[in-house]
Amino acid sequence: MQENEPQNAAFNWSTTFVRSLFEEGIEHVVISPGSRSTALTLAFSAHSGFKKHIGIDERSAAFTALGIGKYTGKPAVLICTSGTAAANYFPAVIEASQSGIPMIVVSADRPPHYRGLGASQTIDQLKLFGSYTVFFHEVGEPDSHEKSKNRLKLAASQAVQISIEKSGVSHLNFPFSKPFEPDRKYLKQVEFENEKQSRRPSPKYTYETGKMELGETFWSDLISAERPLIVVGPTSKSDKLDFITQLARTLDAPVLAEPGSQVPTSRHTIQGFDGFLRNNENWEELNADLILRFGSQPVSKAVNQYLDKHSDTMQISFMNPNQWIDGSLSSQKQIMLKGALLIPEVTGSAGKDWLKRWKKAEKDFKAFREEHLHPSAPITDGYVFSKIMETIPKKAFTMLSNSFPVRDMSLFGEFDGKEIFVNRGAAGIDGITSTALGLSIAAEKPGVLFVGDIAFLHDTNALLMAREVSQPLVIVILNNGGGTIFRMLPVHQIKDKYTTYFETPQKVKIAALCRAHNIDHTLVSRPEQIIATFDKLIQKNGVHVMECMTGADESMEQRHALWNFKVTESS
Repeated sequence: MQENEPQNAAFNWSTTFVRSLFEEGIEHVVISPGSRSTALTLAFSAHSGFKKHIGIDERSAAFTALGIGKYTGKPAVLICTSGTAAANYFPAVIEASQSGIPMIVVSADRPPHYRGLGASQTIDQLKLFGSYTVFFHEVGEPDSHEKSKNRLKLAASQAVQISIEKSGVSHLNFPFSKPFEPDRKYLKQVEFENEKQSRRPSPKYTYETGKMELGETFWSDLISAERPLIVVGPTSKSDKLDFITQLARTLDAPVLAEPGSQVPTSRHTIQGFDGFLRNNENWEELNADLILRFGSQPVSKAVNQYLDKHSDTMQISFMNPNQWIDGSLSSQKQIMLKGALLIPEVTGSAGKDWLKRWKKAEKDFKAFREEHLHPSAPITDGYVFSKIMETIPKKAFTMLSNSFPVRDMSLFGEFDGKEIFVNRGAAGIDGITSTALGLSIAAEKPGVLFVGDIAFLHDTNALLMAREVSQPLVIVILNNGGGTIFRMLPVHQIKDKYTTYFETPQKVKIAALCRAHNIDHTLVSRPEQIIATFDKLIQKNGVHVMECMTGADESMEQRHALWNFKVTESS
């Protein structure tokens, strides 16, 4: 048989693995070219049941896979060659691990007899990602024995199911000896056989957690609160927090839902809290006696300071079983949420004016913000956010870069009902554009990325994968001349060191960079250009860069003005 011929061994081994992944419902694979991974690459190329994406830079490829997993809740598979190729996955592996995103890394490797001898392109890849994976398996060299093939199939199942159930990264390491390329006839035969499998409906592996029921004592404590508050940080698909609105209704509690929380808008959700909670003079008027926390640690400095101030208040953190979240060390009780919370037929004791206080603070802050958001030259980051968020289509998703964009959304943006994504696991600026590309690939609908100039330049290799995007993806670059997030820190006062070592303004011509990648670029420098430009670009398929030249000083002045807002007491 052809499959038992030595030349076909690596390809046959890889084909067994690829078919097993298909049986588990895997749909996306992101492949970075390489020699040692040839058999794996060809095995995926021979199977039409997968959506294949080619990323020549492994770091960008990994963040693209992260974006796919972030949107779908299922892992995308990464394929790379041996050596430092897999090491370039590490930043995305860390982000996936800490934000609860499923991902599968498949690294090709030199066979064991090359290891430790200084052989070219050979490093120690065993458990390369340390404790950041939920599953690791050294697959072993191709083996035709039936038990070995059964173990390979099981490894594929383990990688998928553990990645989903534990919300993290699986890593399989494949050592290969030459030859990697199969006989041409055998390749064609496998393609023909795969078509039969591809025509079958793709199975959908789902991990159902069911309902989680808590006792009467627990609920009696909750409903006795007169000033309950719900705080929801960024979440992942595995968090299962669809019950938040019902919980808020039961307790009559305000909900502080951050961008990326995916909490639907209701009369209980509060906007603008990153503005009016910055001023600690407002805390007395909005003083909670019970705080229920869900999702990741909040991004908002205002919310985190509020939680610290309320460290004597009963705070309960409901956590994903795979992630312990309490970065502020302020919660008195932690509950592992193993399913959607089953809410009994009870009624809370919140005072009638409690939610009204928060709604009044929201309304007054919005009016105050409107007074400060006006056309100016130069335009401000906040003005760009406010104008674009007004016109983003309901069906479009939004991705926010770290640094100021993720914070400015809470301060300036109205995100009622909008689908917003963030990378807050490790909160780095690496791979932001690539993550947005992955979201676009998986969502197959229009999308918007808000990113600063430094974060954009940090991930320019993402532009190499722009061809993978078929729907409109508008990259809104807030070019304020460097890393202005550092202006929030005391180091900003050390003027002779600050600009050179921290803000680091760059002289890169982003328009020229876009032309080099054959990507549409539009420069915006006047207020009246913002909506007209965005409305045009969001209708055009493909990746478009909308570079907004904003004033760093003016933007900071505007933020400080909003942070100083004072809530008037309720009558």
